[in-house]
Amino acid sequence: MMIGVGALLMLICVVWFVVLSVQTGSSTGEKVIWAIVNLLFQPLAGIIFFFVKKQGLVPMILGIIGVIFYGYGFFTSFGDVMRQMP
Repeated sequence: MMIGVGALLMLICVVWFVVLSVQTGSSTGEKVIWAIVNLLFQPLAGIIFFFVKKQGLVPMILGIIGVIFYGYGFFTSFGDVMRQMP
């Protein structure tokens, strides 16, 4: 359950940052570079984008929360699998 919520929050964060990077770029090259970086390297790219462009606080927070939920869900489910092993 937590993995799904975390993945959904991270997906929303990625889409939001790609749209935001296309809207705020000054040139086409800058827009494309920020969009690709935000697509591939979230949430680190979102944090860098926020500090460089001073925009995107809400998607940055959503991305961080998504990573936390995803990690928590992954490690709790991994523990369940390990307990079931012979």
